[in-house]
Amino acid sequence: MTPVFNEVVIGGIMLAPIITSVGMTIVTVLALRPVLRRIGFTRLFASSAIAEFSLYVTIFSLFTLFA
Repeated sequence: MTPVFNEVVIGGIMLAPIITSVGMTIVTVLALRPVLRRIGFTRLFASSAIAEFSLYVTIFSLFTLFA
Protein backbone atom coordinates (compact mmCIF):
# COMPACT_ATOMS: atom_id res chain seq x y z
CA MET A 1 0.00 0.00 0.00
CA THR A 2 1.33 3.41 -0.95
CA PRO A 3 1.47 6.01 1.84
CA VAL A 4 -0.64 9.14 1.45
CA PHE A 5 1.28 12.40 1.54
CA ASN A 6 -0.72 15.42 2.65
CA GLU A 7 0.63 18.78 1.57
CA VAL A 8 0.53 21.72 3.93
CA VAL A 9 -1.01 24.90 2.53
CA ILE A 10 0.19 28.20 4.01
CA GLY A 11 -1.12 31.37 2.41
CA GLY A 12 -2.12 29.53 -0.75
CA ILE A 13 1.34 28.00 -1.18
CA MET A 14 1.55 24.22 -1.09
CA LEU A 15 4.54 22.93 0.85
CA ALA A 16 6.01 19.47 0.45
CA PRO A 17 5.35 16.98 3.26
CA ILE A 18 9.06 16.85 4.07
CA ILE A 19 8.88 20.50 5.20
CA THR A 20 6.57 19.48 8.05
CA SER A 21 9.04 16.79 9.08
CA VAL A 22 11.86 19.35 9.10
CA GLY A 23 9.77 21.72 11.21
CA MET A 24 8.80 19.04 13.72
CA THR A 25 12.43 17.94 13.95
CA ILE A 26 13.71 21.45 14.61
CA VAL A 27 11.12 21.98 17.36
CA THR A 28 11.93 18.60 18.93
CA VAL A 29 15.69 19.14 18.87
CA LEU A 30 15.34 22.64 20.32
CA ALA A 31 13.18 21.22 23.12
CA LEU A 32 15.67 18.41 23.82
CA ARG A 33 18.84 20.53 23.85
CA PRO A 34 18.47 21.89 27.43
CA VAL A 35 17.65 18.41 28.73
CA LEU A 36 20.61 16.87 26.95
CA ARG A 37 22.96 19.57 28.26
CA ARG A 38 21.83 18.89 31.84
CA ILE A 39 22.51 15.18 31.58
CA GLY A 40 25.90 15.77 29.95
CA PHE A 41 25.17 14.48 26.46
CA THR A 42 27.80 16.72 24.85
CA ARG A 43 30.57 15.54 27.20
CA LEU A 44 30.22 11.98 25.92
CA PHE A 45 31.49 12.87 22.45
CA ALA A 46 34.68 14.41 21.11
CA SER A 47 32.70 16.72 18.82
CA SER A 48 29.44 17.94 20.31
CA ALA A 49 28.34 19.52 17.01
CA ILE A 50 28.56 16.20 15.18
CA ALA A 51 26.70 14.47 18.02
CA GLU A 52 23.86 17.00 17.89
CA PHE A 53 23.70 16.78 14.09
CA SER A 54 23.51 12.98 14.33
CA LEU A 55 20.66 13.31 16.80
CA TYR A 56 18.90 15.70 14.39
CA VAL A 57 19.30 13.25 11.49
CA THR A 58 18.02 10.38 13.62
CA ILE A 59 14.92 12.28 14.77
CA PHE A 60 14.29 13.55 11.23
CA SER A 61 14.43 10.04 9.79
CA LEU A 62 12.06 8.76 12.48
CA PHE A 63 9.56 11.53 11.72
CA THR A 64 9.89 10.83 8.00
CA LEU A 65 9.48 7.10 8.48
CA PHE A 66 6.46 7.23 10.79
CA ALA A 67 4.69 10.37 9.53
